[in-house]
Amino acid sequence: MSTLLVGYVSAANPLEISKYDITRTNIGVQLAQETIQRWTDNGWNSNCNCNFNDLEVYEINPGDYLVAPASAKIKLQSVRQSDGSVKLEPTIVTGSPSDSLLGTEAVSPMQAPYWLEVESWCFARVQNFMGWIDNCYAINKLIGETDSQYDYYELTHYATAASKYPFRLKWAQLTCRRNTQYSSTMLWKDWYPKSDQPAPSCSTITLGITVFGVTLSYASQICTSGWDITKYDEAGRFANKWYGNVGSGTEREVAYMVCVKVPQNGYAIWDLTAGYGCSLI
Repeated sequence: MSTLLVGYVSAANPLEISKYDITRTNIGVQLAQETIQRWTDNGWNSNCNCNFNDLEVYEINPGDYLVAPASAKIKLQSVRQSDGSVKLEPTIVTGSPSDSLLGTEAVSPMQAPYWLEVESWCFARVQNFMGWIDNCYAINKLIGETDSQYDYYELTHYATAASKYPFRLKWAQLTCRRNTQYSSTMLWKDWYPKSDQPAPSCSTITLGITVFGVTLSYASQICTSGWDITKYDEAGRFANKWYGNVGSGTEREVAYMVCVKVPQNGYAIWDLTAGYGCSLI
């Protein structure tokens, strides 16, 4: 079974990722070219017009690959597997403090508050011979609210995962956690889903966050068997896991939204992970 995401090893230190770079090898070039072709086929490449020179490819464990934009902020963590062994897991670090206020603007006292996207990114892909997962995120800041002590940030994190023949996809999971090195202190404001979401069949679910009467929503598809959330007491920390048993060629989506408040003029910065599990039965 592929178990790219199980749990953090206690006191694990981030590891240098550059030594796992295989971008200029034959397999690295092949994976980067496949990524660009996939983005183009799905219409995702129209904004950045990327080519394979804009991507970097890492072999984080033997046969486990990560393809990501060259400018991505990525660190590696040691992760304990269900059998007790330790593997490396890529962690995405969201925007730096200088990035977080890009595009923000003042509003007049008469203007209603609104959500403004201050950062977004898509990462393709974590994969091995059994399966793959693609994940994206967006961070929004509430502009024009009347709180003189706090600023409000929302994170939307979503992914699609699938197995490769002859394996079956058993689970796909996304997590977020406050980046302790760069982020301001976080306090919980809202999160969604609020509870586990069983799904006997495929349906559309609308995630939603509301602050000062201003709602931000994201529509996602949930399919058998459903979602299993973990909401932590630690502000800004959340996980959502799709679970089921589907064959190769059948994609499954998982997503969540969280909202935190930080001291005024502070910054909300998260560490994000994406993982999946596959087996032959």
